[in-house]
Amino acid sequence: MVRSRPPLPAVGVLVSRIARGLTAVAVVVLVVAAWPTVAGAHTGFESSEPADGAVLDAPVDAITLRFSGAAEPAGEGFVVLDPVLGPREPTSVTRSAEGVFELGFDPAIAGGEVGVRWSVRAPDAHPIDGSFRFTVTAPAGGSTSGALTPESGESLEDFLVGERTSPGGRLLADASRFLSMGATMIAVGFLVFCLTVMRGTRRELRLLLFWVRRAGVVIVVGTAGDAIGQVVHQAGGFGAVVDPGAYWSVLGGSLGVSLGARLVGGAIIATRARLVMVHARHARDVVRSISARVPIGAGAVRVADRPDGGAQERDLAWELDRRGAFALVGFVLVLVSHVMDGHTVTEGSRWLTGTASSVHVLAAAVWVGGVAALALVIRDRWRRDEPTHSLVMVIRYSVVATLALAVVAMAGVYLAVVILGAPSELWSTAWGRMFVAKFVIVAVAAAFGAHNHHVIVPALEVSEEHPDAVARLRATLVKEVWTLTGVTLLTALLVRAASTV
Repeated sequence: MVRSRPPLPAVGVLVSRIARGLTAVAVVVLVVAAWPTVAGAHTGFESSEPADGAVLDAPVDAITLRFSGAAEPAGEGFVVLDPVLGPREPTSVTRSAEGVFELGFDPAIAGGEVGVRWSVRAPDAHPIDGSFRFTVTAPAGGSTSGALTPESGESLEDFLVGERTSPGGRLLADASRFLSMGATMIAVGFLVFCLTVMRGTRRELRLLLFWVRRAGVVIVVGTAGDAIGQVVHQAGGFGAVVDPGAYWSVLGGSLGVSLGARLVGGAIIATRARLVMVHARHARDVVRSISARVPIGAGAVRVADRPDGGAQERDLAWELDRRGAFALVGFVLVLVSHVMDGHTVTEGSRWLTGTASSVHVLAAAVWVGGVAALALVIRDRWRRDEPTHSLVMVIRYSVVATLALAVVAMAGVYLAVVILGAPSELWSTAWGRMFVAKFVIVAVAAAFGAHNHHVIVPALEVSEEHPDAVARLRATLVKEVWTLTGVTLLTALLVRAASTV
C-alpha cells in the first residue's frame, strides 16, 4: 500500500527540534542584551537657532539648522515665510560644520510670526524634511503696526505643512525598486540554481535562460524608473523629469553610481547571458561536493550518496564558457550596486556594511530565485505529463537553500545591529518596524521549507511520482514563492526607509 503521508516524528526528533528552537530564542536574547549603544550615523534634525516657538525682540538676519549627520539640500532646500515679504529663500547658505547650515537673510526678517521649511537628503539619498516657527516682535522697516499679512497671501499653517517632496515620485521609485529587486532575485537565483542544482533537458535549461534574460530587462526598466522616481520625489514634482539639473542634483553622488552600476549590469544580463550544455555526468557537481563535506539537506539519503548526484541517464547540466563568463560581470555589478545604495552608505564601516548588504542580497536571491526555479521546473514537467523527479530536485536544492538561509540570517542580523542604534528602534522607527515585519514573513517562508523537509520529502521517498505528494509539493512551493514576494517587497522598501525616530 502506498503511504502518501509519513508517520509522526519520533520523540527524539521532537526533542531535538525543541532544543533548536530554544537555542534560537537564546541567541535572540543575547543579541538584544549585547546590542551596541553607540550612536549610529543616522541623519536627523537636531535643533535650530532661533528654536521652534522662540520669541525675539530684534530682527533676524541668520538662521542656523543642525542635523545629526551629513546632509545635502534637496528639492526646495530652505524656504522662509517672511511676515512682510512672503516666501523667500536665504541670501546665502554656508556650512560651519558637518550637518550645520547657516542661512543668511538680507534684509533681515522682522514684523511678526515666521515660518521655516527645510528639505535635505542624507548620504543614503533618504530625503528628510520638516518645519518650525518663531516670532520676531521688532517691526519691519521701522513700522509699528505689528504683524503684517505676507505678500503671497499664504497662511503660516498652510506654508508649514506644504509639500516639499512629490509623493507620486516616491511611489514610482518604490514600485520600480521592487521590480528591479524582484528581477535581481530571479536573475541571480535562477543562475545559481542552473549552475548548481539543475539537471534536466535542453528545453528546461533554455526555459530558465529565457527568464534570466527577461529578468535582466526588468532590472534595466526598474532601475530607470527608480532613478526618475527619485528625481521627481526630491525635486518636488514631475516637471523635474525634463530638468537635467535635477538629475545631477539627485543622482550626482553614490545613489547615481549605484543605479548606474545596476543599469549596466541588467543590460549585460539581458544581452549576454548564455549557456553551454554538457552531460550531467561530465559537469562539475557543486551540490554533491558540498553534501559530501557537510551533512545538510533534506532526505534520508544524501546527494553525495546518490549515483551521479541523482541525475538521470540523459540529463544535461548548465556550465559557463569564456563568453558566458562575461555575463557574470553583469551579475557582479548588480550585486555590488548595493554597496553604494541605502543605509550601507552611512551606517558602520561603509565597505563592511556594503559587503554584508551585497552578500545578503546574493543569499536571498539564491533562496528566493531557487524556490521560484524549482516551482517552475516541476510545474513544467507536470503540465507536460512527464516524470517530475521531484525528490531529486528538492533534495539537491535543499543543500543550497540551507546554506543560503544561514547566510541570509547572519547578514540580516549584522545589518540590523549596525543600522539600528538600540533594540527600541525595532518598534520606534520605520526601518525597525519593516525589519520586524520582514522577519515574520521570512519565518513563514522558512516554515514552508521545513514542511517540505519533514513532511513532503518523506512522502516522496515512499513514492516519488505519487500524485498527492507531487501536488502537495507544488502547492507548498507556490505559497512559498508568494510569501517570498512579500519579503522582496519589504526588502526594497527597507533600502531607503527612515532609520531615525
